[in-house]
Amino acid sequence: MRPVIVMLLHEEQDTGAYMIKYLVTRGMDFVMFRCWEERVASLVPKAAGETIRCLPVANKPHHYVPCLVNSTAAPSTESESLVTTSTSLAPVSSNVAEDCRIRAVASFGGSMSVNDELSYFESIRSLMRSCLEKRIPVIGHCLGGQLLSSALGGRIVLSENIEVGWYEMVVEEAEDVKDWFGGRKRFDAFHIHTDSFTIPQGARRIVTGAYCANQAFQVGDQFALGMQFHPEVDEDKVRSLISSQFPTLYTEEELADILRKGAEGAKTPDGRLLVSPGSMTRECIEKCLREGRIEQNRPIADSIYDTWCSGFLF
Repeated sequence: MRPVIVMLLHEEQDTGAYMIKYLVTRGMDFVMFRCWEERVASLVPKAAGETIRCLPVANKPHHYVPCLVNSTAAPSTESESLVTTSTSLAPVSSNVAEDCRIRAVASFGGSMSVNDELSYFESIRSLMRSCLEKRIPVIGHCLGGQLLSSALGGRIVLSENIEVGWYEMVVEEAEDVKDWFGGRKRFDAFHIHTDSFTIPQGARRIVTGAYCANQAFQVGDQFALGMQFHPEVDEDKVRSLISSQFPTLYTEEELADILRKGAEGAKTPDGRLLVSPGSMTRECIEKCLREGRIEQNRPIADSIYDTWCSGFLF
């Protein structure tokens, strides 16, 4: 069976593009579960040993999507493709579907909360637990890291501070921790979150920050990492995030107006401060983009993914 990396994407405007580029460059096959498509979400495997029936995507080397019907033939018409594979990635490039086995799992971010209990979340948690039992590498970005914590009994709580923008991360020393960050003790990373995870039993915190203490954890001595931050974002994703409303994300003029009114101590409906020390202004984020923060984060993402992949490339 073809070994594939399972990529769990939660929103159409997702942050998986850089990992896709990383995997394609290195010749690694992956299957994308676009979980906002209900039929695709229903096919998320619940156990590491499950066989995934996959179809390759036309003109996209190493890209696979899950079959939505029990068929070995590729769709012959557009209407048939709608029930055979992920609609946004049809048609496929081969006339034969393949049985694939899971070699690793990656879950990305999303605007929803783990506490929303979407129908497919339990499938993901079950899959993550099964992978850990078999020592199959797992990585979670933001929402994905929260799902990994939740899978192991951790809680998803309101973050001490809402974080939006680039902030310094501090790597903590711990026994049996992998070299996820290429020997770096400190690095900057992009954040955008209102919730955060607790460190679950059997894991240890390996990264902390000034505005949110629990930034990353490793499960036991495994190649399993949950992150609150985003080393993988690209400029388009950052711009899409800051183009809409987000709690505590203001322009400099809006922030100055709040401070003039003495309202910085006011609270949001969920009880958090209206002004967060962990939120950059929109202008400051734009400045960071002009300074090349995305490109500066690429070596961090590469170090993380290199270590993660070393868990199955042996």
